[in-house]
This record gives sequence, structure tokens and C-alpha cells, in this order.
Amino acid sequence: MKNGRRWTAGGLLLLAAVLLALAAALAFRPAPGPVPTPAPTAEPTPQATPEAALDDPALESPPEPEETAYQAGDVVDGLPVGKWAITQERREYTDGALRLVIPKLAVDVPILGGTDAGTLLKGVGLYDYAQLPGEGNRNVSIAGHRNGLRNGKITDNMPFYYLDTLAEGDYLYLSDKDHIYRYCFESATVVESDDWSPIATTGESCLTLTTCTPIGVSDHRLIIRGCLDEILPAGETGGLPEKEAGTK
Repeated sequence: MKNGRRWTAGGLLLLAAVLLALAAALAFRPAPGPVPTPAPTAEPTPQATPEAALDDPALESPPEPEETAYQAGDVVDGLPVGKWAITQERREYTDGALRLVIPKLAVDVPILGGTDAGTLLKGVGLYDYAQLPGEGNRNVSIAGHRNGLRNGKITDNMPFYYLDTLAEGDYLYLSDKDHIYRYCFESATVVESDDWSPIATTGESCLTLTTCTPIGVSDHRLIIRGCLDEILPAGETGGLPEKEAGTK
């Protein structure tokens, strides 16, 4: 009995010592500091969405010019019909030698020589497979942006933004230092972005404009086609607003 009481007292003393040591450790533990705040991250750069992007007006994946021998009925004015050909006069074309004028849209712009991204940021451009205007088997094919992009928002300050409003009775003009070429609106169609048939030769003289559709999206192309109506000497209006006729 005496030994049991001694063991109980000893156990209590040991427990008391452990509790005192724990209390001392807690008393001398430094107070917790403030919870660190994560460093601010840079504001994310807005990414253009398909609904608000700079369009890609040119057709994709260009075809190779055909080198096959054609039967007599397939060639008009020395060019194969329904094919793509790069002519010497196109190779020699210089920026601004032609202007495109669309009175209904208040468009009057120089035509640049090419449809690469850098060129089309400066204005409208002539496809490598385009022919220059005139009578005969000539398809003057031109690409241009439908919209601009500012602060992630679409703008309408590009030449072809309102191209879809053209309709029967509207005229389109090309002009150089010697002539004005007047084209009547013929058709508006939508094609896949890799469909190059609209800029192939047709056997006739026409003007073809390509741009993206819908606005701000590059998965399809809007194609505007005009047929040659009249060739006038520079300086005559032929329905062109006089201040624009023959200007360079």
C-alpha cells in the first residue's frame, strides 16, 4: 500500500514537470507574423478571339501554276481558262500603278503588289496570279482586309469592311495613268478559305475582290465579282465621281 502511494505521487510529479516544460516552451515561442500576401501578377495581355481578330483576307495554300499543254479550246488570249498563271506584266507590276475606286463605299486606294500579311496591313494587294486590267481573258484579283483591330475591338477602318453591301447596279473602277476600267457588279459569293477557283481565269475580263467573312473571322472568304463594262481614257468619268476620275 505504501509503495503504491509512492508510485502515484512520483507519477504526478513527472506529469507536472512535463506540463511546466510545455508551458515554458509556449511562453517563449515568437508571436506569429502577418500572413504573406502573394506578389501581384502583371495584367494579362488581352488575346484576340475569333470574334475580334484581324481578319486574313487572302486565300490560303496557293495552287501551283499549271504547266500542262492545253488543247486549243482551253486557251483564250494566250492564257489557260480556269487555271492560274503568273504573267510577265504581273511580274513587272509596281505598287500603286493601279487604283481601286468604289464610289458607293467611298473607297479610293492604291493597289499594292502582293497579298502577304505585311503588304495587306498597308492596303489592298494584287494576287500573284492576277492579270492586269484590259479586254480579253483577264481576272484582276485583289485581296483586302475587312476589319481593323484596336484594343481587342473590331474597327471598320479597312477598305473592304462594307464590301457585302455592294449590289446590282453598283460600279467598281480600276484606274492607271492611261485608262479608267469600269466594272459592273455581277455577284457576291462565299467560299472556303482554301478555294482558289474565284481568282482563276474565266475566259472574260473581270475584277475579283476577296476578303474574310464573317467580319473578324478567317474561316471563309467573301468574293465580289465585277465584269468589265467599259474602258475610258484617263480623265473621263464614266460615272466615276469627277474628283476621283483618273487620279493617282
